Amino acid sequence: MSGKVSEELLYDTLKKLSSYGQYAEIFIESSKKQAAVFENKILDRVENAVDSGLALRVIDGDKTFFAYTNNFSEKSISETSEELTSALKAGYEKDIAVTSRDSVKLYLAPSEKDIADKIQIVSDMDKASRCDSRIIQSTSVYSEQLKDTRVINTDGSDISQSLCYVTGYTAAVASDGKDMQQGYIPLGGLYGEPEVQSLDFISVSEESARLALKNLSARHAPAGMMTVVLGSSAGGTMVHEAVGHGLEADLACNGMSVYAGKLGQKVAADIITVVDDGTLEHKRGSFIYDDEGVKSGTNILIDKGVLKSYMTDRLYSAKENICLTGNGRRQSYKHRPIVRMTNTMIMPGSETPEDIIKSVDKGLYVARMGGGQVNTVTGDFVFEVTEGYTIVNGKLCDPVKNATLIGNGPKVMREIDMLGSDIGFGIGTCGKEGQEVPVSDAQPTLRIPKITVGGR
Repeated sequence: MSGKVSEELLYDTLKKLSSYGQYAEIFIESSKKQAAVFENKILDRVENAVDSGLALRVIDGDKTFFAYTNNFSEKSISETSEELTSALKAGYEKDIAVTSRDSVKLYLAPSEKDIADKIQIVSDMDKASRCDSRIIQSTSVYSEQLKDTRVINTDGSDISQSLCYVTGYTAAVASDGKDMQQGYIPLGGLYGEPEVQSLDFISVSEESARLALKNLSARHAPAGMMTVVLGSSAGGTMVHEAVGHGLEADLACNGMSVYAGKLGQKVAADIITVVDDGTLEHKRGSFIYDDEGVKSGTNILIDKGVLKSYMTDRLYSAKENICLTGNGRRQSYKHRPIVRMTNTMIMPGSETPEDIIKSVDKGLYVARMGGGQVNTVTGDFVFEVTEGYTIVNGKLCDPVKNATLIGNGPKVMREIDMLGSDIGFGIGTCGKEGQEVPVSDAQPTLRIPKITVGGR
């Protein structure tokens, strides 16, 4: 990867950048993506893309200066450096002494195998999803992305890392001639060739079709204020959107979060502990080092209801004089790093999921959640329920469709009164400031005593 550039040029460039601010770095990336898409019973497309580039960044006070190039020639790198530094005032160059050097690789890339293997996977997924004549459309996707990165900075770090992301999903559409419903279930994370062999993408496709068919025959969800149980299978969409973004330091420290200025204060029920953990094995939001060369960690954000910490990158750690948490992430070398979540979760409690459901006389059980909208300033949210059931006398009853949850994140966090001993993860791609990064989120089964359900 960085063999295209001489080590002398890299360190000379970094030394020059060091005179323009308190921190400087060079970020080098090479990525390879292979994907296959099966749609409407035919192979729709095959992707085989490669990209590479180099980014330069200087932090001067509370300002960030950033430039990149996809040309590794000495001339291009020098011109990119000149373009960046032209907006800065030079101080004194610093000698760059590497005090931390590491090279890590997570898993052997499946993308080294023939693309025919990927095509076979999506073909099998498509066949599995067409289990009923009412399935009128099915799209199956399988993709692998290998990312090799290197971060060299004025803190003395020279960190190389290789990550391999694997994702597969089927979106199935069912119709009875009057109504259409979709089922969508993804599977993925950080995996290599041996691990991919154990992933059951066929079951994912079958489950997506089953969900579409179930929603087709489901009745419309009831509307109004009611008790809602979120199952662990719903993943952590709510904690990610309604809580997690508000605990990112750039939003919190700029007054763009309902959690701004509340460190040390009670913000949730005593039973609630929220953690962001980039160290979890195979999870989609995991890594060993973030995109600033900071080691990932287990960060307790809310501890037994008390706000303990925000997630930070280098800029906001220095700006606010708070700890580095390893949450500086970027979509690619074309983007500057910003504060992002990794694997964000509400930690399990002590109740059994069965007892939580039994505690509800009348309410809604949410088995799966879809997308939604959140206002991080106020905490207000609207989330889609993609699989739900009524609860009557402590038992799951009729499936319902087209339900939404409408509420306020901090209010819900304060009112949750039962937490299950289980935990379930969901995966996704999180968007922020025009950048997308892979994440996962999780929660146990939990009970919200009262929340507005949108329906009929």
